[in-house]
Amino acid sequence: MKIIKSSNFNEQTISLDGISFESCTFRRCKLVYSGTDTFNLLNNKFFDCIWTFEGPAANTLAFLRAMYKDMGDFGKQMVDATFENIKR
Repeated sequence: MKIIKSSNFNEQTISLDGISFESCTFRRCKLVYSGTDTFNLLNNKFFDCIWTFEGPAANTLAFLRAMYKDMGDFGKQMVDATFENIKR
């Protein structure tokens, strides 16, 4: 995994996949997670950033949205349980 430390990013599009950002500052950046690799965010600062999901990450969110919206109580319970597990 690539490591980037103590860098400043301004008004840039940043791909998160495969990178560990440590003690960086992001200002008005578009942060993109595609779900093709893991990433780390340690002790960073974010100002007016936009978070987006593309590729497999966007597909996963679309799946969860469809389950919650279209599968009745079962889908809602599955999505809620998924997020409860994430919080632990």
